[in-house]
Amino acid sequence: MSNAVRLSIDGLSVQAEPGQTVLEVARAHDIDVPTLCHHPDLLPVGICRLCIVELEGQTAPIAACVTQAREGMVIRTHTASLRRQRRRVLELLLLSYHDKGYTHTDREPTELEQLCRAHGLPPPRSEPSQQPPQSQDSSPVLWVDWDKCILCDRCIRACAEQQGRFVWSRAGRGVDTRIIAGRSTSLRDAGCESCGACAAYCPSGALDDRMALARPKADRTVSTTCGYCGVGCRFDLEVVDERISRVASNPDAPVNSMRLCVKGRYGYDFVHHPDRLSKPQVRSYLLEGRPRPAQRGDWVEVDWPTALELCAQRLASIIRESGPAATGVLASAKCSNEEGYLMQKLARQLLGSHNVDHCARLCHSSTVAGLVMAYGSGAMSNTMRDVADEAAAFFVIGSNTTEQHPVFGTMLRRAVIERGAKLVVADPRAIDLTQHATLHLRQRPGTDVALINALMHVILREGLHDEAFIAARCEGFDELVEVLDRYPPDKVAELSGVAASDIEQAARLLARHSPMAVIWSMGITQHTTGVLNVLSLANLQMLLGNIGVAGGGVNPLRGQNNVQGACDVGALVNVFPGYQSVASTVAQRRFAEAWALDDGGPRWTAEPGATVTEMIDRAGSGQLRGLYILGEDPAMTDPDLGHVHKCLDACELLILQEIFPSETARFADVLLPGCSFAEKDGTFTNTERRIQLIAPALAPLGDARPDWVITSELARRLMRALGREPVGPLAAWSYSSTAEIMDEIATLTPIYRGVSHARLQRGEQLHWPVLDAQHPGTPILHVDSFSRGRGKFHVAEHIAPAEIPDADYPLILTTGRVLYHWHGGELTRRAKGLSEIYPEALVEVSLQDAARCGLADGDRLRVISRRGQVVARTLLSDRVAPGLVFASFHFPGEQNANNLTNSALDPVAKIPEYKVCAVRIERAEVGTD
Repeated sequence: MSNAVRLSIDGLSVQAEPGQTVLEVARAHDIDVPTLCHHPDLLPVGICRLCIVELEGQTAPIAACVTQAREGMVIRTHTASLRRQRRRVLELLLLSYHDKGYTHTDREPTELEQLCRAHGLPPPRSEPSQQPPQSQDSSPVLWVDWDKCILCDRCIRACAEQQGRFVWSRAGRGVDTRIIAGRSTSLRDAGCESCGACAAYCPSGALDDRMALARPKADRTVSTTCGYCGVGCRFDLEVVDERISRVASNPDAPVNSMRLCVKGRYGYDFVHHPDRLSKPQVRSYLLEGRPRPAQRGDWVEVDWPTALELCAQRLASIIRESGPAATGVLASAKCSNEEGYLMQKLARQLLGSHNVDHCARLCHSSTVAGLVMAYGSGAMSNTMRDVADEAAAFFVIGSNTTEQHPVFGTMLRRAVIERGAKLVVADPRAIDLTQHATLHLRQRPGTDVALINALMHVILREGLHDEAFIAARCEGFDELVEVLDRYPPDKVAELSGVAASDIEQAARLLARHSPMAVIWSMGITQHTTGVLNVLSLANLQMLLGNIGVAGGGVNPLRGQNNVQGACDVGALVNVFPGYQSVASTVAQRRFAEAWALDDGGPRWTAEPGATVTEMIDRAGSGQLRGLYILGEDPAMTDPDLGHVHKCLDACELLILQEIFPSETARFADVLLPGCSFAEKDGTFTNTERRIQLIAPALAPLGDARPDWVITSELARRLMRALGREPVGPLAAWSYSSTAEIMDEIATLTPIYRGVSHARLQRGEQLHWPVLDAQHPGTPILHVDSFSRGRGKFHVAEHIAPAEIPDADYPLILTTGRVLYHWHGGELTRRAKGLSEIYPEALVEVSLQDAARCGLADGDRLRVISRRGQVVARTLLSDRVAPGLVFASFHFPGEQNANNLTNSALDPVAKIPEYKVCAVRIERAEVGTD
């Protein structure tokens, strides 16, 4: 230990690093010093005085949490005098502490209760009230009981330091001191995001999780990975009587530590919702052996052999009659890597088709395509932690980070607040991050390429580019220079609506603060120019030399919990697992040999399969007769839903494997009940390529099965129905665990070659590529060279969106998610607290546009496009500029923005243009909708 400080604690000679406090040194050597106001995640304040220790040569005790260790100190931590003083401190705290008696005596004790008992002071309890207790705030997820507050300020510091929100503060003086939410007593009015950090850090029970109030001691606690967004937070599921009673922060979580968002902490109860599917169901016509009628008919519950054999026989019949191209598979970004791998294996080995896709096609296919073209790898290049800790500046474009990826958004907020990192936000809406931005570039939707080109124009004009990096590691620079000359700021200002002076200021800021990280999400990708948008951002980071360094890189944020992993394991039309091209003869041979059947197959064309939108279209035309869907909801999330519903209704055989009767279930012929994230094991890969285990906390519900079990059994039955036999062990579908499936993935997938469940169970932190069993993983890509060798600049010209406003449809609609819901809302609409906070769809409209239509806040309005309409509540907002309307797709039926969205595709990635379509709005009169 360099520059070590030597001191003595309770007769033990110890060493400390400079800057460590006495408390930190003591705890590092397993010496327990009690505290209540202190937490290792929070700045020390020395309020509670429980951590007092004796320092030789000083008469009065010192607070260990705020006293730095010094050379030669002699410390005593547990003398009789200290114990008496700590007991007195606890007695004083208990004078204002009052338990109303609503808690169970067998629940987990709070930190305060533990210390009281350790000092012989059980907290006072009154007799249980005859009336139900009332929280002192109306939050559906947080319980507030100031009678238990001990003024430790942990809630204040947790909210400020961990979340950057500053909801809680002190008011009053002396005996009248109290904690308040902002300048009121309402959490909502104070800007609370309901993340629950204050409750997680509260030591006394004054703040608690309403859903877990009075929880008894957990029967067991299971550490797992969140099933919501791609951040990949880990937490503990506490289980009582086979029900999740609470989600608890896990301080050892590698991505998020104690932090969680409202969905991760309070959105778990969907697991126990009565809508859960628990038994296989088939339409009656299938059981009767009849052709499919015009109306699919009633559901009938059946056993697993019946359901799976029907699926296998029908799929085999379609293949024999119409060939492999008449079938397709949609895998799921919500399910595990192991389950995604099996879905694409079933498509390729048994159906004989590359018709396998998933929702990445609808969110980040343009990211994958663009970054592969530019760098050779289509993934996030850096980790969230190194970006948040090391970047001198952030360029956030097309990402509402604090709502879509809240924990990472919090990390960005903290970087700006605590260490002064510069933040430039480019977004048509005034999202939450703009409150912390140095500069907000409010571009018109669909003008991203022009805006980014203008930034690069200024950087080149002023000589701010990294000439050495470009010369050593890139190609295509001269062609880029020629194009950028056509994008001066004054010209782009007219096109984009961003002032030329703001473009110039942003370019200088981003260039002069290095390393700079670019962060984007679907605001960049869901365009007909999605690939060009991504190529432009790749150009920008090469131009500035921000690749291969901590705090820099290209950082696309993946929307669903395992969308990165589903891509990695080959649930895409054009690649085998590990992004091995289906056109590669080497890759074809590798997988054909591994999955060989008795006739030497399987055999594939070198052409990619049909994408999700193409499969839906082909189902409508009869070209695709059988569709097997795992955990996807195209009837909710695809664009132009009127068209999608007609196509799904025309599909001859739709097999849906799900946990709820989703919107797509209306069009299904077979329902196979799978398991939620809390009921199975396997791995998820988060947005930063980190591979993490999930673990079952609950047994499957009813007759539901883990999805890998269902797919494996269906594959075995399909193999028999096709009259085929496996040749080798990797072809046989004889898995006994998800660990075995991961071993197969590693055998065939170079970027996962060193990944195993055993390594992950040992706590190894693995970001792919993991090249062998000893390889530590690769947190940062492109350090010494790009995956393709030299990075390639690409020419990207501005192209207008497929649909622009006109006299009939004068406004632009853009879509996205809100903090309290996720994706199609199948899970969050079934989470009680989340639904109470955000119960229905709201459409953001500017004050000016609302005034023209006679709309007031909360009025019912109708949004109309060339494809359909939405009827929802008006939310008057200055987040949207005049001419722009924002809506979400979390609610079904008439509230779903995808009734309106445009199915026009990017020509390369085949991603739809969700982010721009022309609409008009009008007041929806009561009784007309």
